[in-house]
Amino acid sequence: MKDETKVSIAAMIGIAFEFYDFLIFGFVSSILASLFFPSTNKIVSLLDTLAVFATGFAGRPLGAIVFGHLGDKIGRKYTLIVTMSLMGLSSLFTGLLPSYAVLGILAPTLLTVLRLLQGFSLGGEFGGGITLSAEFAKPTNRAFYIGIAQMAQGVGPLMATGLIFIFSSIMSPPAFASTGWRILFIIGAFIAVIGVIIRLKISESPVFKNVREMGQISKFPLAEAFRLYWKRILLGLGFIIGGTTLTYATSVFAASYLETVIGVPAKTVSLALTIGYIVEAICILAFSLLADKIGRKPMMITTAVGLLILVYPYFYLISTGQFSLILLAQILYSTIGSFSTAAYAAALTELFPTKVRYTALSFDYHVGVAVFGGTTPFIASYLIYATGYKLAPVYWGIAGMVITLIAYLLYKETKGTIFEGQERVR
Repeated sequence: MKDETKVSIAAMIGIAFEFYDFLIFGFVSSILASLFFPSTNKIVSLLDTLAVFATGFAGRPLGAIVFGHLGDKIGRKYTLIVTMSLMGLSSLFTGLLPSYAVLGILAPTLLTVLRLLQGFSLGGEFGGGITLSAEFAKPTNRAFYIGIAQMAQGVGPLMATGLIFIFSSIMSPPAFASTGWRILFIIGAFIAVIGVIIRLKISESPVFKNVREMGQISKFPLAEAFRLYWKRILLGLGFIIGGTTLTYATSVFAASYLETVIGVPAKTVSLALTIGYIVEAICILAFSLLADKIGRKPMMITTAVGLLILVYPYFYLISTGQFSLILLAQILYSTIGSFSTAAYAAALTELFPTKVRYTALSFDYHVGVAVFGGTTPFIASYLIYATGYKLAPVYWGIAGMVITLIAYLLYKETKGTIFEGQERVR
């Protein structure tokens, strides 16, 4: 197996874990609401749980700064080993955490702390994984190898929904509410162990090593990134907003919305989402090849326009509660959304020089996800609660995607960019 492939697979596992963990939390949010936030009002309990989900994202920007700094100073490989280890421990302890009935107010407090730790460790994952994948690849096939890593956006949710479908099929609802959800988090810890083992066997980025040998390592990557590349940071942040808003609206929020508000069984929801994620994983890899041929910008703009057209029909279709229409909505979203998944990630790596790449990517991604991803399930639920209009989340999704479309239009094509230090690798 080529080094590029091994590195991309190692990156994929970490990014997949991100989606696995947070989607598991979203899928079992109604169970967590009753166990950790008992109340006579189910909507209030769900909102409390989704608020904890959102606080988990508060640790992401801090993690992005800390691990981005380490990644740009000491290297990508070992920084990613630390982040994966912390993610696994957080998932394990979440699965073992006693409920409110046992610990009282300490239970939701500890749940919040674990979400913050999870978010902190995740702060170094996307930026590090995508950076490492990009720096091992040739400029001519960079999007393809980033696409392998980005398949995590389908693989991670696929693992989550697939396991939920299996567990909800073989376990009674009371058994799943008591034990099943805990096993899912503990499985996450085992995924982390596999990820750590694989990362120990890969090499450090040859591009980073060459930059270090040339004495071009930045003393303060974050400060230098903002001082010299603040316009690119803002542009990159714009790349993240729309996709993040819709990703969490069509996964975490959609799952809790369909189960809690529409009354669709968890097994039915997970099956529809599972099929959608299979489509997404396949499409991401296929479209990544196209991004290396025609460039990043055309694919990014096409996705933004396509999702703006789709967002209202998507929420309308799932609001019917009919399996066939829910499945259609997921397949359409997965196909259109995956068109630029590798393209925008490749473009992000090409916006920044090697000495600040890990930091800048991590900051852009996790600030965007923290502000617009972590709050999306709560805001979407609140909009329905406050207005009584079940399609109210449409407007939140449209607003986010309009910002991203503007960023895509302002972006200048970077296909074929050669990184600093890369000319000495090949």
